[in-house]
Amino acid sequence: MNTPLTALRFTAAWLFLSLLAKTALAVLPIDLEVAKEAGVRITAPQQWARTLGRLDLGSVRIRDARGGERATIEPRKLGASTRYRVVAILTARDELVLPGRKFRSSDSPSLAKYFQQLPAQADHASEERGKFGLTEPQFRQIYNALSEPVGFSTNDVTAIDILRRVETKLPSPIEQVQALTLGRSKLQVELKKISLGTALAYALRCDGLMLRPEQLPGKPLRIVIEPYNSKRDSWPVGWKPPISSRRSAPQLYEKRNIEIQGFTLTQALTALAPALRMPVVMDQWILEQKQIEPSKVDVSLPKKRTFLKSVIGKLASQGRLSTEIRVDELDQPFLWLTKFGKESPQATK
Repeated sequence: MNTPLTALRFTAAWLFLSLLAKTALAVLPIDLEVAKEAGVRITAPQQWARTLGRLDLGSVRIRDARGGERATIEPRKLGASTRYRVVAILTARDELVLPGRKFRSSDSPSLAKYFQQLPAQADHASEERGKFGLTEPQFRQIYNALSEPVGFSTNDVTAIDILRRVETKLPSPIEQVQALTLGRSKLQVELKKISLGTALAYALRCDGLMLRPEQLPGKPLRIVIEPYNSKRDSWPVGWKPPISSRRSAPQLYEKRNIEIQGFTLTQALTALAPALRMPVVMDQWILEQKQIEPSKVDVSLPKKRTFLKSVIGKLASQGRLSTEIRVDELDQPFLWLTKFGKESPQATK
């Protein structure tokens, strides 16, 4: 005698066999196991079988969950190709829990998109990644491309001027994530001998923008320009020296007889330029944010024999600023003048 429960079991078994039969025709190399928790309503497996059966998966199996089981993705190499064994958890709340996401049976479009993107996402996550979420070869490719000297005068030019002249030298296309206003701020510093990466990051920063290399799962490597966001990694205006500042800029540790009277901070730094023997790069964007004008900040120091580094630090402090030795992508040192804080972090390696 056919009872409703017997009919339900037959229907579920038929759906299961139908799903397995699709393996040879599947578009996606994904084998899904749905682990059913205790308390799942009796019709849920049948409904989920129908939903999952429309998603072009390699195979779908619905079974009872084992103790402590969690949602996982396991790549399996088969010659030159890869298949993905995915375990999902079907909860008593009628949610399908997959790695990183939860779905209801009514979320078919989102669920389909999740599985379509899963191979690229899994491959992306399986590679060892470092700065900017790039692999070491990807980061090195960008770094090397940005290690050429600018080669032209940057005085009185804008970020868009620099972009137009250097974008053909970059290994990846430059994209803007939204309509941005470039070229508002003209640079007031000579960066001709500085590397492209540091100069470009600086020019964009002057407009409140940042440059960030990015490689999304399944997408080619690209370089993005977007509004500055302190919560996101961006290509820095210089890096922390790989060696101590005493070794990277030994001239700052030479004792000198120095007296400064009747100078502004800008004038004092200009007068000290021959002794510094490195560019002085002011954080123009932060100075504007903090309404600090070095050309209007009066500074003075009594005559004293002291280290040049100490002199620079004391002069900067009179303008509510600090200094830091940084190096560009060519390991050339320069003096970074800024007001440190959330929007102007210390240099990183």
